[in-house]
Amino acid sequence: MATKKTVQPVVDARGRLLLERRGLPGMIGAKLGKDAYHLLRTATWTRITLLFAGVFLLVNLLFAVILYAGHADVMNAHGFLDYYWFSVQTLATIGYGYLAPNDTLANAVVTVESFAGIGLTAMITGVFFARFATPYAKVIFSRVAIIGDHDGKRTLMFRMANARSTAIVEATCHVYVSRDEVLASGERMRRIYDLTLRRSTSPIFSLSWLATHTIDAQSPIADLTPDSLAASNVNLIVTFQGTDDRLAATVHTRYAYNADDIVFDRRFVDLFHTDPANGRNYLDFEKFHDTEPPLPVSAQTVDLERPGASPSAG
Repeated sequence: MATKKTVQPVVDARGRLLLERRGLPGMIGAKLGKDAYHLLRTATWTRITLLFAGVFLLVNLLFAVILYAGHADVMNAHGFLDYYWFSVQTLATIGYGYLAPNDTLANAVVTVESFAGIGLTAMITGVFFARFATPYAKVIFSRVAIIGDHDGKRTLMFRMANARSTAIVEATCHVYVSRDEVLASGERMRRIYDLTLRRSTSPIFSLSWLATHTIDAQSPIADLTPDSLAASNVNLIVTFQGTDDRLAATVHTRYAYNADDIVFDRRFVDLFHTDPANGRNYLDFEKFHDTEPPLPVSAQTVDLERPGASPSAG
């Protein structure tokens, strides 16, 4: 029995590059020196917290060494550790009063260190606020994309849902297919094609949205089969953008479906239900990622206006 060849995806589900980047400066010092703002905005919270904690400790160590080596007169200081605690209190503008400068050198160091503390505090506050205040769309994407029959036509489908109670105004979705191709010259190249959606915008995105692309003769994925998915390392790239009606700010996100995330001849389970106890309509997001075999042709009658029905365009 032949073993299925495993191809490394280019991006993960969140659209982050999985390929290694070699030959670029990798030292954190080089990144801080040439692209500090981008590094501080994109590093993980753990790394950025450890970085600032390390800077804080090193700056205090530097000033403590200056005070200790210069034999600065600091009241009640009896060794290097006391000079270090004095530096911490000065840089953080704490000043308990037990340790205090008592000569010209100590006061000069306090002056410089206080200024450095103000600058460091401003930078840490600015970076943390910028990271915390960056708006983003909290959109759920179905774990799989489906290629199957929809409304009598061969269709690529996936669905999205707004996980927040607020609405996204003028939501816009674009889909691209990326795959490896061999040119006439024998050169291997990765190409990206636009996939036209039946509806690429939604005036108010507050519930669910089934994105559909009709696979006709002009579609870039007209010849896509289960066997050709892995062979050409296909992935679908989804970009989403809109305006949060509460924040009045542009929010965006992205998602990617790799070859293993694309299934054939299935349909999404319906999200739209009516509570028999009170007659209220609701969406069951526990079934958001579920799929099932397609209905018989005679049973494929749906109300396209239902906001949560799986065949709905949103």
